[in-house]
Amino acid sequence: MRIGIVGTGGVGGLIAAFLAKNGIDVALLARGAHLDALRSRGLRFEGALGEFSVHNVPASDRGSELGICDVIFVAVKTFHLEETMPHLRAMVGPDTVVVPLLNGIVADEILAAELGEQNVVGGSIYVNSWADAPGVIKQIGSLVRLVMGERRGGISPRLHLLKDLLVSAGISGELEADIVKRNWEKFLGFEPMAVVGALSRSSIGTFRAQAGTRAVLMALMEEVAAIGRRKGVALGEDAVERRMAIIDGLAHEATISMQRDIMSGRPSEFMEQSVGLVSLAKSLAVETPLHDICVPILLLQEQAARARRLGADWAGAS
Repeated sequence: MRIGIVGTGGVGGLIAAFLAKNGIDVALLARGAHLDALRSRGLRFEGALGEFSVHNVPASDRGSELGICDVIFVAVKTFHLEETMPHLRAMVGPDTVVVPLLNGIVADEILAAELGEQNVVGGSIYVNSWADAPGVIKQIGSLVRLVMGERRGGISPRLHLLKDLLVSAGISGELEADIVKRNWEKFLGFEPMAVVGALSRSSIGTFRAQAGTRAVLMALMEEVAAIGRRKGVALGEDAVERRMAIIDGLAHEATISMQRDIMSGRPSEFMEQSVGLVSLAKSLAVETPLHDICVPILLLQEQAARARRLGADWAGAS
C-alpha cells in the first residue's frame, strides 16, 4: 500500500514521519526548501512522542512523479488547494481514498467536486505541530488523534483498514459516523481560538485563563455554533461548553496555526476561515456581532501579508 502525503508541514510531516518509521511506503508532495531538505537530510520529528529521523522517502514537487497512491492525506493550507489540484489528480486512481486534513469546513467539498465523490472521505486531526525548519517537524502536548468518516455518514470497511494502518504506526485513529458534525465541533474551537490568539498575541493557556479573553472566546464560539445549527449540523446546546473542556486541557503554550501565520506576517487561512464564516453567516441570516468587530481588524493584517507575498512573488519573477 502506498500512502501519499500532500503537504509536509506540521500535520502532513508528522503523519509521514510516523508512517515511514513503521516501514510503510510513503510518497511526499512538497516544494522549495522543504523538498530540498527532505531529499538531502530526510525528515526529522521532535516532540512529546519521541525524536527520530527518516531517510530516503520519495519526495517530489510533481504528483506525476509520485504516481497513483492507495491513500492520500491532504494537509496543505486551504488557499493552496487550487494550485495543488493538478498534482493531486495525477496521484488519484479509481480506488484511491483521499483524506482531507485541512482546517475548516469546506475542504472536503472542494476535493470531492474535483476528484470524485467516491474518492473523498471526511477527516480531521487534533494535534499541535508545526514545521520548525525545512524538513523538521516539532510537536507539543500529548494529543495526536486522527478522525475519519464517510462524508455521507457512516463508517465503511475501507476506513477500518486505514485506522488499523495508522494505529500500527503509532497514530491514534478514530472513526466517526457523523464526520460533518465532528469537523464543525473542531472548527468551533479552531476559528475562535485563532482569532483571539491573533488579537491578543498570546498562547491558548494565557487567553483562556483571563476572564475577559475567555468570555470573548466563548462568545465567538457561540456564534460559530449558531451558524452550524442554522446550516443543519447537529450541534448540541452544550457544544461550546464541551469544546471549552477540551481547550482547557490543551498545553499552556499551544497556539493555532492560523494565529501563528497572522502574528508572523505570513498569508494565513483567515480569508477562507473567518471571512468565509462571516459570509456564510450573512447568507444564512445569522447575526455575528463579535465576529463583525474582530474580523475587519484582523483583515487589515491579512491583506497586508498577502500584498507583501504578492510583491515578493513579482520581484522573484522579474
